[in-house]
Amino acid sequence: MNAQNSDNHERTIGAIYKRLKSVLSQSDARYVLSKRARISANELITQSDALIEDSIYSQIESDLEQVVSGKPLSRIYGEREFWGLNFKLSDATLDPRQDTETLIEAVLARFEDKTKPYKILDLGTGSGCILLSLLSELPNASGIGVDIAPEAVKTAQENAQNLGLENRSSFICGSWDAANRQEEAERFDILVSNPPYISNQVIPNLDENVQKYDPILALDGGDDGMDAYKTIFIQLPEILKKGGYGFFEIGFDQEDSMTRLSKESRFSLMGVHRDSSQLARVVEIFFE
Repeated sequence: MNAQNSDNHERTIGAIYKRLKSVLSQSDARYVLSKRARISANELITQSDALIEDSIYSQIESDLEQVVSGKPLSRIYGEREFWGLNFKLSDATLDPRQDTETLIEAVLARFEDKTKPYKILDLGTGSGCILLSLLSELPNASGIGVDIAPEAVKTAQENAQNLGLENRSSFICGSWDAANRQEEAERFDILVSNPPYISNQVIPNLDENVQKYDPILALDGGDDGMDAYKTIFIQLPEILKKGGYGFFEIGFDQEDSMTRLSKESRFSLMGVHRDSSQLARVVEIFFE
């Protein structure tokens, strides 16, 4: 095989797919080819010998270099799939994790009647992935997302529009009590929150890509990781309706702390939901 043929072979769909799989999972390798070259899973088989254009090949090479250096694909492309939906990301938003889908599952398990007009509040909304995923499952529900970062609020609004949910959602830039400081403040049936819950002493030991690409405001939960929960729990009587429920994502080692906080705050602890790794992930409370 001469140099030209060898070079061409390296630029075939099949060869590039193989290279991508040496660095990424199979699903992520397919995602890159779909994103950059608009190649479907079927075309990976039927057109494996077809050449990829030079400009697209260069883009994929650049993607690979960034992945090898530690940059997540979601940060390269500025988007992430969550609950089967596509969410735009920004520097001010967390990269949604699959573990957070446990929170969606917990809410849907509690509210079996999907037709009611539930009012939902999402504190620390980020990309809006939790609120908007719930609205996609609850067709008559509406909700408000709150975030302290203006860029995050803008990103969540864009995601709502892209998903066709802008008429049932609104987003506020402000602190944890921003929703109940509105002129026409209302109380909610459902509170959801994935607040900052990592101890500031642990943050320096996090994976490098988390430290580098996730916003510190969305991570730092104070000395014990509980600052946000304590603040939110004080405000819960002004947020939830009587008979309302709160769902909080927690760190793997915070189950006992959240149980104590619930008891001290006189809310009923309804359960702790575990993620796919069987780690405590979501605490569910009830406001009587």
